[in-house]
Amino acid sequence: MKRNADTKPGAGASVFARIFAYTMLLLALMSLAAVAVFARQSVSFYRAENRRQLALVFEPVIRQFEGKSPEEVAEIARGFYAKNQSLRFVVKDGGGEVLFSSPGAGEDGNYRLTMQFSRGPAAGDTAIGAAKGSYILLGSPPGGSPVDYGDLALKSFLALAIMIAIGVLGAVLFTRKVTGPLEEELARERVAEENQRLFFSAASHELKTPIAATEALIEGMIANIGDYRDHPKYLRECLKNLEAQNRLVSEILELARLSDGAAGPLPVALDLAELCAALAAEYRPLAEQGGVEIRADLPGFRVRADRGLLRRALSNVIANAVQNTPENGTARIGAERRGGKIRLSVLNSGARIGGESPDRLFEPFYRPDPARGRNRSGLGLAIVKKSLDRMGIPFGLENSSRGVLFWMDLDPA
Repeated sequence: MKRNADTKPGAGASVFARIFAYTMLLLALMSLAAVAVFARQSVSFYRAENRRQLALVFEPVIRQFEGKSPEEVAEIARGFYAKNQSLRFVVKDGGGEVLFSSPGAGEDGNYRLTMQFSRGPAAGDTAIGAAKGSYILLGSPPGGSPVDYGDLALKSFLALAIMIAIGVLGAVLFTRKVTGPLEEELARERVAEENQRLFFSAASHELKTPIAATEALIEGMIANIGDYRDHPKYLRECLKNLEAQNRLVSEILELARLSDGAAGPLPVALDLAELCAALAAEYRPLAEQGGVEIRADLPGFRVRADRGLLRRALSNVIANAVQNTPENGTARIGAERRGGKIRLSVLNSGARIGGESPDRLFEPFYRPDPARGRNRSGLGLAIVKKSLDRMGIPFGLENSSRGVLFWMDLDPA
C-alpha cells in the first residue's frame, strides 16, 4: 500500500559525485605525500648504504693515510689502484686539490668520504711535526652506481598510479556505502516536504469553501436580503458549516499528530471481538439511516496492538464501509487466522473501486466521487494509513467478488 514518490533527477548522483570527488582529492594528496616521503627515504637509504660499503672497501687504504703527506697519500692511492683496477675513485686534499684519480673516475655520481687525519708536511713545507688535515675520497663501491633519478621518478609514478587505481576502487565502494543511506534520507525528506506542501494546499482548499459559504450566509442576513430575513433558518446553516469545519480541523490535527511520531505505539493485548462489537454499535444508527446492515462475525481472538491507534483506524474503516455500501447492502466485519497472523477484514458488499488505484484512496482529501463525498473530509482513510503505519501493521484495500474488501494483519496476543 505504501507509495514511493519520485525524487528529483540527479540529486543522488550529485551527492555521490561530491563525496567521491572529495574522497579522491584526499586520496591523491595522501598518495603524493606517501610517494614523495618514500622516494626521499629510499634515496637517503641508498646513499647511506653505498657510503657504508665504500668505507668498508677503502678501509685498508684509508688507514694508511694517517700521518702521511699529500705526496705519500697519492702514492698509497696509486698502489691501491694497481691492485684493485676495477675501482673508480678520486682522492683530494682538504683544499680540493686532486692527489690521485683513477682512469675513468669522475666526481658526478660518486659518494664522498671526508676523513680527518694528522698528516705529515708536504714537500717544501717549513712546518716541523704533524698538523691536522683532511683528505676527501670520492668513489663508488663495487656494484654501486649513482642514483638514476629518471628511473626513480618512473618507478614512483608507477607506484602512485597503482595506489590511485586501488584507491579509486576503494573510493567508489566507500562512497556507495556512505551515500546509500544519505540518499535514502534525502529522498525521504523530499517526499515529506512535497507531501506536506500538497497537504496544506488541499487543507486550505477544503477550509476555504465552507468559510466562504458561511460568510455569504452571514452577509445576506445582515443585509436582510430576500429569504435571508429568516435568521433562525440560516443561523442553523451557519452552525452546520462551522461544525463541519470543526470536524475537519480536528481530523487535520489528528493526522498531524500521527505524522509527528513523537510518541511510539504502546502495544497491549486486546479482545478483538469486544473492540469490533463496540465500534459496530456506534455506527449502527448511521448504517440504518442509509439502509445498510452491519454484521460482525468474530471468534474470540486476542491481538497485540496499540489500543488507541487500532480503534481509530478500525473506526474510520467501518465508517468508510457504511458510507460506501449501497442501500440494502451489508458491511461485514470478520477475522481469521492466516499463517502466524490474525487477519481482520471489513467488507462492504455491492461496492466497487473504480478505475483509480486503491492507493489513491489513502491520500488526504481524495474523493473518488466528489458529488457523493461533498459532506466528507476525505481524511478518514489517510488517518487509517497513518495509524497502521505507526504500528507497522500490513493492510490492503481491494476489489473482491463480493465487494470492496479492507484487511489488516494483526499479531496474536
